[in-house]
Amino acid sequence: MITLMIWFTFLCTVTVSSLILVCSPIESVLEVYGCCLGFGLLIFSYHCNERLVHGTSYDSVFAQKQAGTNNNSDEQHSALVHKVQIPSLIISTLTQFFIVLAFDQICIAGTLHRSNLLTRFARYPLDIILFLSFTMPIFMHSIWDEDSIIYHSLPILSLVFPLLLLLIHSSFVVKTVLTIVVREIRNLRNNLREIGFDGLLLQLMEKTNLSWLLRTFFFTKVVYQILTSKVLSETGDFCNLNWNELLSTLKLLVLEVLHSMCGTILSVMSMASIVSIISGFCLNLVYRIIGAHDEEESLQPAVSGFLFVLLAMQTGITSIASENRLQLLFQNCILLVVANQHFVQTVAADLVLKASTDDIAVVKHLRPMLPYVIFFSFPFLVVVRLWQYPFRMSWLLAISAFSLELIIKSVGTLTFYALNMLQSHTNYLHDCIEDCSFYIKAVAGCLEFTCGIFLFFNGAYIFFFESGGLIRLVMMIIHFYCNIYQTAVKGLTTYKLRRSAWKKMNSFLAASQEQLDENDDICPICYQEMTEA
Repeated sequence: MITLMIWFTFLCTVTVSSLILVCSPIESVLEVYGCCLGFGLLIFSYHCNERLVHGTSYDSVFAQKQAGTNNNSDEQHSALVHKVQIPSLIISTLTQFFIVLAFDQICIAGTLHRSNLLTRFARYPLDIILFLSFTMPIFMHSIWDEDSIIYHSLPILSLVFPLLLLLIHSSFVVKTVLTIVVREIRNLRNNLREIGFDGLLLQLMEKTNLSWLLRTFFFTKVVYQILTSKVLSETGDFCNLNWNELLSTLKLLVLEVLHSMCGTILSVMSMASIVSIISGFCLNLVYRIIGAHDEEESLQPAVSGFLFVLLAMQTGITSIASENRLQLLFQNCILLVVANQHFVQTVAADLVLKASTDDIAVVKHLRPMLPYVIFFSFPFLVVVRLWQYPFRMSWLLAISAFSLELIIKSVGTLTFYALNMLQSHTNYLHDCIEDCSFYIKAVAGCLEFTCGIFLFFNGAYIFFFESGGLIRLVMMIIHFYCNIYQTAVKGLTTYKLRRSAWKKMNSFLAASQEQLDENDDICPICYQEMTEA
C-alpha cells in the first residue's frame, strides 16, 4: 500500500511538472526553478551556520594539527583557534553575502514586479535586513554564550525572515503558474477538438523543441557508439581491407549501432525523430508524384514517429539484450511502412475516383494510378518474401492480414475506377451503376472487416500466450472500437437504410398505359416523353 502511494505521488509529481513545463512560458518556468533554488539556498545557509555555531568548520583542521603536535600548551592551542576562526568567519560571511545576492534576484526583484506592497525604494533596506538575518549566527558567535539554547537556535532563527520572503514570492509564482496552466489546459482541450490528437501532439513537440533535442541526442549517441565500437577496434587498419571486407565491416558497424540504439526508450525516441524525417521525405515525394496535397501531410511524419515508439514499447524491444532486438526492429519497420501505405492509399483513392468522373485526358490518370501499382505489388512481394524466413507465425499472420487489407482497398478503388470509366465513355451500366457500386463496397467492406477481426484475434493470442503488456491491451481496445465496432455499426446502418429504400421502391406500383396517356407528362429530369413510371 505504501509503495502504491509513493508510486502514485511520483506519477502526480511528474504529471504536474510536465504540465508546468509544457504549458508555461519560459519566464514562469525560470521563476519556478528560482523558487526551488531559493529553498536549496536556505538549506545550504542553515548547514553553513550550523557548522559555524557548533565549531565543526575548523574541527577538522584542529584534528590534523593535533595529530602532529599533541604536546602543545594552552596558549598555543588558543592562538591556533584564533588563527583558524578568522578565515572561517570571513568565508562564512562571503558565503552568506552571495546567498543574499541570489535571494535579491529570486525573491525581491520578482515580488517588486508583481505586488504594490514593495516599492523600488524598499529593495535596498530589504537587502540589508536579509544580510543581517543570514549573518546573525556569525555576529552572535563571539558575543553570545555558547551553552545557551538561543545560541544553538541561531541557524534556525536566521532563516525566519528569508523563509517568509521566499514563501510570499512563491505564492505569487504558484498563483501565476496555476492561472497559466489552467488557461493552457483549456486551450489544449479546445485544440484537441479542432485539430485532433495528432495535431495537438505535433503542436506540443514544436513548442518544446522535442524533435530537435531528440535528433541532437541521436547524432551524439551515434558518434559515441562509432568511437567506442568493438567492430572498429577489432578491425585494425582500413587501408589493408579489400572492398568486400570493407562492406562487411560497415554492415557489422551499422548493426552494432542499431542494436545499441534500441537499448533505452530515450534512444528509441531519438530514432523515431529520424524515422519521422525519412517518412516526411518519402510522403512528400509520393505526393509530388501523384500531384496531391493533403492537409494532414504535415502531421503524418509526427504520427509515424509516434507509431514507431509505440511499436517499440509494445514489443518490449528495450528489454531484449540478444540479437532478436534487431529482428524486432526490422518487423516494426515493415509494419510502419505498410501503415504509411495505408495512409497514402486513402489520399490517392480520392484522386483516382475524381479523375474517373472528370472529363480530362486519360493520360493524366497515370499520376494518381501509379501508387496503386506499388500498393498492389509491394505488399504482395514483401509478404511472399517474409514467409521464406523463420519469423514468428503470429507476426507473419498479422503482417499478411495487414497487407491483404491494403490490397483489398486498392483492388476496390481500381474496380470503382473501371466502373466509372466504363459508365462515362460507353453506354453500359447506366441503369445499374448504383447497384454495382453498392455491391463492390459491400464485398470490399466485408473483406476488410474480416481482416480486422482476424487481426484482433491474432493480437489476443499474442497478448495471452506470447507477450502481454498494458500498451498491447490498449492498442487492442482501440483497434476493436475503431476498426470493428464502429465499422460494424456503420455497415449495419447502411444495410438497414438500403433495405428500407429497396422496400419503399418495391412498394410503388408501375403506372399503366392508361394512366400515362391520361397524365400526358414528360420526365422532369431528362425532359423526354414519359413512357413508363
